[in-house]
Amino acid sequence: MKRMYIIVTVLSVFLLLLSVAWQNPQDKRDIQAYVVKVVNKVTKHGGPTKGWSDAITSDRLKAGYEVRTEGGSLAIIKFQDDSKLIVRQKSIVSIKGQVQGKQILDRTVHMTSGNMAFNVKKSEKEQFRFSSPVSVASIRGTEGAYIVGQTGGGMLIDQDLLIILQGLADFLNLRSDKSVQVGTGQTGLADGDGNISSRQSTPDEKGQGSSDSSNPNNQTDEDQQGGSQKAKHQLRIPGVDKDGNPKTVIIEWEE
Repeated sequence: MKRMYIIVTVLSVFLLLLSVAWQNPQDKRDIQAYVVKVVNKVTKHGGPTKGWSDAITSDRLKAGYEVRTEGGSLAIIKFQDDSKLIVRQKSIVSIKGQVQGKQILDRTVHMTSGNMAFNVKKSEKEQFRFSSPVSVASIRGTEGAYIVGQTGGGMLIDQDLLIILQGLADFLNLRSDKSVQVGTGQTGLADGDGNISSRQSTPDEKGQGSSDSSNPNNQTDEDQQGGSQKAKHQLRIPGVDKDGNPKTVIIEWEE
């Protein structure tokens, strides 16, 4: 009888674990991204209960996290599908979205101000969205740049630019609910008065749209001049101490 009880108990535990293992891949969870490069002063914000702290290479960004770059700074963020964001100086971005198993269900990068280049991998189902207080860009398998709050004559202009180097995007003005399509070699413009349009990109805008690391727009002044400022890297090695308590060895370096 006792043996039968043990067999039934073991079988019940096995079926429970099998059920959990079968269900977990289907669970929806928040999207994550990683900081793969930091140059100069870059900070991150982990939500309403946490303040700003320095961002470093290998930092994990969860849904709702913000990244801020100061003047002369730059950060590169990558997602699990190798889609890439290059957050240029004086920019603030936040990420949101959900995944289910290995499938990305939705993804939004919100920028309150600044300039970023992007290279988004093509997906059959998901549409990657960029948003600001003025506009929303829905893209799929696209390379380009999103500039929020354009600067002109030393003043901040209430206008967003969507530059498409390769691909296609739907560009919506939230103030008027009007939209246009922006294709390869084009720039979309949306302003605070509800106006929206598209035209051929200028040579400068095409340069802004490239996500190539050799592009001067994706480098700081120190990068271009071969300055001494180096990217920060960090390696975390989990382990335990002599009493069995969890400890993590942190190794930091620059290159």
